[in-house]
Amino acid sequence: MDDINNILNAIKKTALNDLFTGDYDSAIEDLKRAEMIDRENPEIIFNLGIAYCRKGLFKTSYDYFLKVLSLEASFINASVVKKNIAFSLIKTEEYDGAIKFLNEVITDFRSDIHALNMKGYCLEKKGKLQEALKTYREIFRYDKSNLNSLNSTSYLMASLGIELNSALKIAEFVYKKDTLNPAYNDTVGFVYMKLGNYEKAEKYLKQAHEILPFNPEINQHLAQLKTLWK
Repeated sequence: MDDINNILNAIKKTALNDLFTGDYDSAIEDLKRAEMIDRENPEIIFNLGIAYCRKGLFKTSYDYFLKVLSLEASFINASVVKKNIAFSLIKTEEYDGAIKFLNEVITDFRSDIHALNMKGYCLEKKGKLQEALKTYREIFRYDKSNLNSLNSTSYLMASLGIELNSALKIAEFVYKKDTLNPAYNDTVGFVYMKLGNYEKAEKYLKQAHEILPFNPEINQHLAQLKTLWK
């Protein structure tokens, strides 16, 4: 038994180093070897999920993360596993499934900022903008300076056409924290467009486009601006 444990520990050490350095193929190869030795080892299974997730193979990562939850004895934090499951589902645009797991996390940990942000994103993608806005605002109870939720709140307020001046103040506050962030530039430009200040809108949307030229949402906003301001 000691020999097996020594072999497993050596393999896991190599695999974790491969994960850290971004050599995901080697990490998967090592972890699959370890899985052949111990198929019920939660650490091996969880890290296989991480490796496949980093590779962009989200359906496979989902299967491994789900298996971790099914194990009777696991020292891996269940909320961490559920958030990774939700992330894998989001990447395959299965937003309802992601929300289910995120709600389980939020039920146990109401102040989990990461889970709330992910849930807000899912609701936004489903077109439930009011619910998404409510979720992002919930984050402010626990973290009043979370830039991601502030930016999303501003964008959704503008999308819904509510409190546009407040939306602009929020967007500009976030933008000043990181002027090279394309999402923040895009939101400021989008709010200005909703306010009818097309010159300012063009300035920020063009900056967003220069930083991230192939982003469909930024390009959509630029196209929308062209129809309004010729």
